[in-house]
Parts: sequence; C-alpha cells; structure tokens
Amino acid sequence: MFDYLPEGISSFSGDIDSLIRFIYLLTGIFFVLFEGYLIYMVLRFRKKDGSKAKYELGNKWVNIQWVVAFVLVIVTLDFFIDYKSTKVWELLKEQVPATDVNIKVVAKQFDWTFVYPDKDGKYDTPEALSSYRELHVPVGKKVHVILTSQDVIHDFFLPEVRLKQDVMPGREINAWFDTNKVGTYHIVCNELCGFGHTRMLAVLHVDDEKTYEDWKVQLYKQMHGGV
Repeated sequence: MFDYLPEGISSFSGDIDSLIRFIYLLTGIFFVLFEGYLIYMVLRFRKKDGSKAKYELGNKWVNIQWVVAFVLVIVTLDFFIDYKSTKVWELLKEQVPATDVNIKVVAKQFDWTFVYPDKDGKYDTPEALSSYRELHVPVGKKVHVILTSQDVIHDFFLPEVRLKQDVMPGREINAWFDTNKVGTYHIVCNELCGFGHTRMLAVLHVDDEKTYEDWKVQLYKQMHGGV
C-alpha cells in the first residue's frame, strides 16, 4: 500500500506496520483539522484597521474549556493507540515462542559483537563463536537474542525485521525474531550513545540453512587458526 516503510521480513512485521499506519492516520487527521483551524483563526482575526486586540487573562471557564477539550482529545487518541498496540505487545513480549537459535548480542561504543554459544549453550568458552558487526541467522528459524551493553544505553534496531529493543548496561534483556526472506539487511543503534553513535552499524545476513552452517564452520576456522 505504501512504500515509506522498509520491506518487512518477519512474521510480525505486518502487525507493526498496521500499528504505525494507525498512528499516522490518527495524528494525520488531528494535524489537518487543527492546523486548518489555526489558519482559519489567523485569517479571521488578523489585524484590521480600527480594531484593537483584546487581552485575555485565561482564567475564565470559556478559556479553560479549550485546554480541557484538547487534553480529552489527546487522551482519547492515546487510548485508541494503546488499545490497538496491546495485541502486538503480547505477541512480542508475552507470547514468546520456542526458539531455534540462541545468540548473545553485546553492545559497546560503537560496535556490535554477536556471540554464538558452544554445544553446551555457554557463551564464554573457546568453542563459542564470536562475530564482529555481522549477525548471521538461518531463514525461517526463530531466533532468541540476549542483549547486553558493556558501557552505556544502546538500542538494537533491525528495521526490516521491525525489532527495536533498548540494550542496558548491567542487564541481559531477552528478545526474539524470525525471518522469511534470504538477504542482507540493516542493524543500527537507535539510541544516542556518544560521538560515534552514527557509526554503530552492523549487518544482518539471513542465510539458507547450508550457507548458515558453512559460515559457522568458516568462522570457527578463523578463530582457531584454520583448524
């Protein structure tokens, strides 16, 4: 329908896009109506010869009711947005499915490191694989990521996946995603984290099963001197 959003490659990207469009629709209608009203008021009460401006203290109900009316409008719009986003929140945060791949994501000014566990599920052994600025996942599989930061607050953002999650120092935050299309996609930090924030980039490689396994073998050899 619209091409202002990047291609969605996850099972929940459509739900996220629907929520974004809903917010655009509500705020767009609100913006057009009230900007139109503002233009009308500017033209209707513009400066005229023989007409003096009147100073209002703003302490009468006829003045206060405008503030109340705007507050009610904003609260109502926020209620509709919260109501529609509840199902998306449950899908991503409360109904976490069983996952096929586990990866630890380590953020540090201004880099991303992705750690794949050894056969025992441990991330701190010589058998664990570490990839710098390249995240490889097999297509069609559900991926569990453990997000942590070594310094300040970062934000793990996969635009095409529609996954966005803050990464906090001293904490391990769990998230999940899946993919449905082989290709190369973006990873960015979406939280201002210092002077090098704009350089904090990485690449998401969605591979077929064979390419994914071959890459892990090559990475192991690179880490262990070609053994």
